[in-house]
Amino acid sequence: MFENEEKRPILTQKEEFGRVKVLLLCCLCCTAFVVNTVSSLASPFYPSDASSYGVSEVLIGVILGTYHLTVFFVAPITPILINKISVECTLKLGIAVAGVSAVFFGFINQFHSTTVFIVVSVVLRIFQGCGCAFVDTSLYTIISDKFPNNLGKVSGVLTTSVGLGFMVGPPVGGFLYSAGGFFLPFVVMGALTLLMGVFIYIALPSHNQSKRTRLFSLYAYVEHDGLEQSIVAGYTDSIEGNHWATLAKDIPFIPTMQLSDSVSLRRILSDGKLIIILLTTIVGSSILGFQEPNLGLFLENCQYGPASIGGLFLLRDLLFAIGSIIVGYMVDAIGPYSILASGLFLGGLGYLALGPIPPFQPNLLTVILGLVITGFAGSIPWVSGLPCLLKATRHLGNKSSLNSQLSGLQNSCLYFGIFLGSILGGLFLEILSYRMTYLSYAAFPAVTALLFTCAMVFKRSRGTTNFEESWKA
Repeated sequence: MFENEEKRPILTQKEEFGRVKVLLLCCLCCTAFVVNTVSSLASPFYPSDASSYGVSEVLIGVILGTYHLTVFFVAPITPILINKISVECTLKLGIAVAGVSAVFFGFINQFHSTTVFIVVSVVLRIFQGCGCAFVDTSLYTIISDKFPNNLGKVSGVLTTSVGLGFMVGPPVGGFLYSAGGFFLPFVVMGALTLLMGVFIYIALPSHNQSKRTRLFSLYAYVEHDGLEQSIVAGYTDSIEGNHWATLAKDIPFIPTMQLSDSVSLRRILSDGKLIIILLTTIVGSSILGFQEPNLGLFLENCQYGPASIGGLFLLRDLLFAIGSIIVGYMVDAIGPYSILASGLFLGGLGYLALGPIPPFQPNLLTVILGLVITGFAGSIPWVSGLPCLLKATRHLGNKSSLNSQLSGLQNSCLYFGIFLGSILGGLFLEILSYRMTYLSYAAFPAVTALLFTCAMVFKRSRGTTNFEESWKA
């Protein structure tokens, strides 16, 4: 836990959503939205510009995929940085890295050498991945500590912001590219990211910031008669008729600062049930990643035009965003294990609809049905993964360092799943037809869900009476 954790009052679910915390959640969601918008800007126009340099399609895929691979490697070690410099400082660092690298990316077309263009592209995508790993891990660490009783709902809202960022990024990038060329999307969105960083610096202060800065933060303001007043362990001063809480170390909703009783990564990974959850999360996130290299080609093969293809992609991403909120409520109401297993079964059904299974033939209805199902199913591991991990590690204690470790592992597995899915999607398409590609992959999440369910049932058979309680320590 945090230092001085013993002073925290126990919050009811109603108190968890006081007005200050709602503002905090809005701030975190805006950050997730902006950073993930920046990461997806390049997909509509970068391939064509890179092709003009003589870069092959395979190498373009590698350059763009470097981002996900970087998050996979960096996210698990981000908790070390959080433990050293604090979670909010890691968040601010990630925003700065993402914003600066985006601005620099806008000028890579000034290089005339193909080799330099490729190298600089890869390096900047690596920096973007590092920034995203810092930001996402910090965000999920904060919500896991500040909203423990409503983690499913809050995780769903935050994941929706991530999904909307990925969804909005390509059209925004295409519009700005049409308006001002290659540099404009990255300079505009990079500057917006840095501006968001300034707001985060003010709104989410660290202890080493000045008292004046901390005083006018989301953490400091408390209405005298408001709900938050009852949960702030501090004291109030009167400044120009307003009531403010001086930022004491034990104010309950600060994502602070000095972490103690750290839990080692080796200890976490020595738990077999955590490995099963992480592997299941990888497979679940590959549901959408598998479509990246082949869905557009599949739709072209079905005689759909560019506008129709864009609309179908938008439909899938929209279902991901909407599904994140719905899944969040389901996780809190039913339990994360059941929802995670159901999501993988649902993903398999979605690919059976995309195929579709004989004797049906591909048509607009089967494509829409498949994309709606896979879009919804793709949101489930993003929302239910962290609650599953936290629920399975209760025996390790409710430590903030544990929250950051699990957030890092979850983000690493999610992005590795996207990367693995894209590799498998391209590989399957090399050796199989479009139809058999989707029908063959359908077994992958379905079998994983079956094995995951069997593991929980086996645990239950050894004395646990409730399916959702089966992996509680």
